[in-house]
Amino acid sequence: MEEDIKIDAKFKQAFNLGYRLAKELNLKSHIFQNQEKTMTSNPMHLGMQQFIDEAELSKSNQQDKSENPKKGKGKSQDESLGL
Repeated sequence: MEEDIKIDAKFKQAFNLGYRLAKELNLKSHIFQNQEKTMTSNPMHLGMQQFIDEAELSKSNQQDKSENPKKGKGKSQDESLGL
């Protein structure tokens, strides 16, 4: 029961512009206070919000990897000495 959601070219262009703008500015949070409440239907702001959400997700994934580093594969230091 998937629904085909169609968007017009203007919406897509504004969304992508907002995303690129947020990426260029390296936004970590909204520019304006309470922006998410006041401008939810604006496609440019939705694109900015998408970038912010992805940046937060990427940051949390990086923190998870740094807290749980994978052990290196291969020979241990003792095995490679050949004594």
